Order: sequence, then structure tokens, then C-alpha cells
Amino acid sequence: MPELPEVETIVRGLRDRVKNLEFSKVEVRLGKCIRGSKQSLIQLLRGRKVLGIDRRGKNIIFRLSGGVFLFIHLGMSGRLRVVQGGTPLEKHTHVIFSFQNHPRQLRFVDPRQFGRLFWEKGMGEELIALSRLGPEPLGISALEFSQRVRAKSREIKPLLLDQHFLAGVGNIYADESLYRAGIHPRRKSDSLEKKTLFRLHQVVQEVLKESIRAKGTSVRSYVDATGSTGAFQNFLRAYGREGEPCGVCGTPIVRERVGGRSSFLCPRCQRPPRGRAGKGSLPPRKNSGKIVA
Repeated sequence: MPELPEVETIVRGLRDRVKNLEFSKVEVRLGKCIRGSKQSLIQLLRGRKVLGIDRRGKNIIFRLSGGVFLFIHLGMSGRLRVVQGGTPLEKHTHVIFSFQNHPRQLRFVDPRQFGRLFWEKGMGEELIALSRLGPEPLGISALEFSQRVRAKSREIKPLLLDQHFLAGVGNIYADESLYRAGIHPRRKSDSLEKKTLFRLHQVVQEVLKESIRAKGTSVRSYVDATGSTGAFQNFLRAYGREGEPCGVCGTPIVRERVGGRSSFLCPRCQRPPRGRAGKGSLPPRKNSGKIVA
């Protein structure tokens, strides 16, 4: 699933290519990806100008003339591509946006069909459709992050993945952040010390910013608005590296199921909670250079 860095990269590419353009036509080829009727969407967008494009969590927000907001969530495999009109249709192209007096088209492609398009009208700051999302990980302070984490009693990785708790972090960046912070994904949130959570806050922001600079992680189908892949997969230290040596201690990275999701970790640097030793767990290595919670 595209996470915060991938969605941010797509948004930046879209701003350069479709901002200030006016919709002339919308073709909906798969109705299930629309929340609401496709005819309503077609009528709503015709003649609307794209005033701005933003991101909230994993959602892409088109701010349109007349106080209309179009939201696109890419789901597991969704892509937004800007192409020249007349370009052969890619398989699984579900929505095609055309623009007035401009040769470009914006196409929504989604092989697994979990992505969704929805909209609302409103002139206020608060968007109802996204009101339940948690704070942005790049905007929250270390103190607020620490207080929010310690107020819960949940395993730390599922908590980081909860979009109502923190908006935008997914499986890849949760694993990378917990690895760098030396925290086992099963550790209970209210058992973590304040200094450990300050460190986790720091590395979450570092990992996300590094990935944005690399234009995201392409481990499966992710490409940006131009069809280019990201590069952060070349710098992953834990995610997807099962069996490879930990860069700190040399212990092979293992994969465990945590909260229903595959989790990649070093069993030596990320000490498991008491009584929950996982696959390949080892005693913590002294002087590893990591903060171990």
C-alpha cells in the first residue's frame, strides 16, 4: 500500500502537472471505486478548476473551485498517472479525467480494486471525510507523540499502523522506525519510557523524510505520477530483509506476524517483551549502538 512518502511524492508530481487545469470530462469505467454514484461525480467535476492538491495521511485531496474537495485513497495497489491523451489504456484503468483545452489526462489505475474516490462540499478548514484521522507524523511534537503512545495499552506496531492514532504510517515505515529505535513491535505502548518514545518520534520522522527525498519505496507496484519508481527500497534496513544480516549486530533479520501483519526485525537488537520471545529471538547484544527499550 502506498504510505505517506509515496502519497506525498505523488501529490508533488500532480501539483506540477494538473494544478490550475479545468476538468472537462470524467469517464468512470469501474463504479465500485466511487463512493456515491458515478453520475454524481461526473456532473460534480465538469468545469471545476483544480486550485490545489494536498495530502492528509494516505489521502490525496484535490481542492476544486466552488468549495468542492475530491479525495482519492489509493488502497493497496492504486496509482494516479498523468499521461498524454490517446496513450493506450493501461490494464485496470478505472477512472479517466480529461481537462479543458489540454492534452493531458489523469488516470486512476488499481489492479486490486481497494482504492476509492469520494468527495464533499465545504468552505471550512475541517474536512468531515477525514476528521477521524490522527495527527500527521511529520507535524506532531515529540511530547505529544509520547503522551499519546503512553495513554494506550497496545502493542506498539499495531498502534503506529492505526490511522486514527497517527495518519500516514504503514507497514514498511513502522518496521523501519522500530528497527532503528531498537523497539520490538510487540512491546506494549504504555511500557515504553519517555526517552525511548522521544527516540522513536525522531526516527519515524527521519525515515519518512529520507523516503520522501528518495521519492518513496517501490517494492511492488508503486510508481509516481509520471510512472517513475522510488528508490528508498535500496536503503531499507529491516523491511523485506528476512535472513539477511542486521547492519548493527550481524544477526539474521527475522519475520514475525504482529497484529496480523508481517513484521521484519532483528531478534537481538529489538528485545521482545517478557514471555513473548519470537522466532529466532536472542539475548540482547551489549553495546550495539542502538537504544534498546
